[in-house]
Amino acid sequence: MRFRKHICLAMMAAVLLTGCGGAGETGGSPERSAGARTGAGASDSPRASAIAVPVDKAEAERVARRFVDAANAGDAKGVEATFVENARFDSVGRIYPSRADIMNRFLIPEVLDVGGHYTATGSRWDGDRYVVNYDFKTSGGGGESFSYAFLIQDALIRDVVGRY
Repeated sequence: MRFRKHICLAMMAAVLLTGCGGAGETGGSPERSAGARTGAGASDSPRASAIAVPVDKAEAERVARRFVDAANAGDAKGVEATFVENARFDSVGRIYPSRADIMNRFLIPEVLDVGGHYTATGSRWDGDRYVVNYDFKTSGGGGESFSYAFLIQDALIRDVVGRY
């Protein structure tokens, strides 16, 4: 158990060291920083461009809260249930192209297994994306601040651009 905790802390340290300087260096919005434009004419992000229906903003905000509540509770099944199967997550250029990859390669090892806790510090709408700023802390004392730009349709997360 101690060894696993040390591994998780080392992974979090690596993420902190390599993930710093995201959106602030680009000077653009999270979508533009990742090259993912949204809307019917966008071609950079296949999942984003395929969605041309209006966003239900109240519903999207509830889904983002449901994601954070499940993550803060350590509920992997609850977190997983907030994503569509072919969801995409861009974590500062590390692309996870499916719900299984998002969970198994990112959220379980780097959030849930380290006792991660998100605290929302602000939010705004940028086009059809709900952008939430978070302070993130681990049970071992690590922490960082970042934003997630959620693309949410039909009560499920389809795409996230994370900038640290």
